[in-house]
Amino acid sequence: MWKKLTGFPNQKVIEKTSKIVFWKIENNKIWHQWKKLTSADITSFEVYVDTDFIARDKDFVYHAWSKLKKIDRNTFQKAEGPYWKDKAHIYFEYETSLKPLKGLDAKSFIYLDNGYAYDKHFAYYYGRAIKACKHPQSLEIIKANNLYAKDKENVYYDGASLPNVDVATWQLLSDGFSKDEKRIYYAAKKLPKVDMDTWEHISNAYSKDIKQVYHMFWIEKGANPNDWNSEKVNQIRK
Repeated sequence: MWKKLTGFPNQKVIEKTSKIVFWKIENNKIWHQWKKLTSADITSFEVYVDTDFIARDKDFVYHAWSKLKKIDRNTFQKAEGPYWKDKAHIYFEYETSLKPLKGLDAKSFIYLDNGYAYDKHFAYYYGRAIKACKHPQSLEIIKANNLYAKDKENVYYDGASLPNVDVATWQLLSDGFSKDEKRIYYAAKKLPKVDMDTWEHISNAYSKDIKQVYHMFWIEKGANPNDWNSEKVNQIRK
């Protein structure tokens, strides 16, 4: 997946949709967009195909115009999902940098799906350590919806833990809702003041119980639950 910059048409890497020139050789120097890489070796310089920021020469790995001296050039490669690796570390591309994961442990790294991963030290969601996860090697994806994952103690949505969730009784519902024995959740938020015995999903992000109507995890002020059904929700969404 590495290709020499000299082998691209006109010695340029152009993004297909935006037409931005991400890499080029000009005036006998390597450029990333508008910035010159003053010491990059042209002869050996190659970019990772289908990425806009990752490249290397005979000595170093580059992220855009930044020379990454701490990354092992010879073993650096794409890992699974949005992650990269060398012989010692796993990296995640964050904004304008390529940062090693907090655990600094490539050997125990396991990628699950949709940004979720773990090593023996931490669980991760798109490169960010999930602080609530105390048993990272028990982390698993919820296959029905890979925005969710769980471990021995918690359930996570989009990397955030569901507050006070009982993992043993938790179950995924539809349209962003889930529940355990005592709580209803929308995404990673708990619905306030909900009556578990009468709660029901109406449609899309709307639900109700005997006392109130909810939009996502907010109470619809002044709404009478008796007046709300799927037809009313569909009218609102038009």
